[in-house]
Amino acid sequence: MAAEKGIQTVLGRIEPSNLGRTDMHNHLIRVAGVEVDRDKDFLLNRVDLALEELSSYHSAGGEALVEMNAIGCGRDIEKLIEIANNTPVKIIAATGFHKGEFYPKTHWVHRYDVDQIAELVAKEITEGIDLFDYSGPIVRRSPARAGVIKAASGYQRISVLEERLFRAVARAHLRTGAPVSTHTERGTMALEQIRLLTSEGVRPERIIIGHLDRNPDFYYHRQVASQGVFIIYDGASRVKYWPDGILVELLRKMIGAGFGKQILLGSDCGRSSYWRAYGGGPGFDYTLRSYVPRLLEEGIPEEAVEDLLINNPRRALAF
Repeated sequence: MAAEKGIQTVLGRIEPSNLGRTDMHNHLIRVAGVEVDRDKDFLLNRVDLALEELSSYHSAGGEALVEMNAIGCGRDIEKLIEIANNTPVKIIAATGFHKGEFYPKTHWVHRYDVDQIAELVAKEITEGIDLFDYSGPIVRRSPARAGVIKAASGYQRISVLEERLFRAVARAHLRTGAPVSTHTERGTMALEQIRLLTSEGVRPERIIIGHLDRNPDFYYHRQVASQGVFIIYDGASRVKYWPDGILVELLRKMIGAGFGKQILLGSDCGRSSYWRAYGGGPGFDYTLRSYVPRLLEEGIPEEAVEDLLINNPRRALAF
């Protein structure tokens, strides 16, 4: 008899019905990595400030959050466990990989074969996330297991390394069942990501395409959603990309075209300047306090919003 589906949080598995309103792509802790070396705005190393942001998110009605930091990009699972133990918000952690440019030539991903990499990823789901973020040579498993696998590509291309990592992520998914959640750079290469993952045997409904609203082209979004995948819209409040009004209209068209059961919402507050706790904004609560009320005011049906926040995340994250 097949095991019941559940959602794997940092503190253990939960019933999908207990998930609640979910931010499907955000960041809580980043203590090092190439991004931080390039720009200190990506440093997110304060547990107390993460808890402050989560408190405002929870006060706005948030109940769960997917932390999308990847292997080799400054993860600190001990800090993430500390956060999870001190917030009512359910935290789902990621394993997997970011863009190839974040892995120097000295990193082990350039030397290990696809199946070796897949095994390391799978063990973070079945046994526990490595306390040392696979910086090696010693591996020591934490009690926290990952609940989603990340894969990423660059702008308008998938590099040779990124293709290998996508294949490794796909094989780790096939071993574990954990969903694959991707990074698209400015919303490009989504169809190529889907073809690559499905060529390895990943079913489309187990794929979550991230950041697609950085490229708010309805025709393109309809093409992507027609493949049967989930899509994350996590660009609300990013006026530097597009005003919220454009994203509201995109969402309205996608729901009208019948894709409302495939769309997820996130915040992607991956810079300290996006956190009110660090002195910036808009903060973790923007989606629930500002964007969702606007969706309702502009005529998006309440049941459609409930799908975006609750029902769709349950299906996307359960395995």
